Amino acid sequence: MKIVLMGDRDTALGFKLAGVHEVYSFEETPLENERAKNKLKELIEREDVGIVLITERLAQRIGIPDVTFPIILQIPDKFGSVFGEEQLREIVRKAIGVELKR
Repeated sequence: MKIVLMGDRDTALGFKLAGVHEVYSFEETPLENERAKNKLKELIEREDVGIVLITERLAQRIGIPDVTFPIILQIPDKFGSVFGEEQLREIVRKAIGVELKR
């Protein structure tokens, strides 16, 4: 199963260097938002994709469909989390069952 990242150019570059299987970057324009929606739909339909990492800001712009597979996880970008630290802890706790402490 592949791990795929969707996000801004800087986040995409970092994850590409870290070895993520597929990386897609999108700018903040209406055309790019439409391109990102189409790419997410394509990734959901593929059987070889297990996890889609998507930056929170991109997810807010394009929306996330309610699917059980692949797993779609929203991650902070270079500017940090839009949800705040407490909400991020709760998301991680629900997703993987581990509570993060500082």
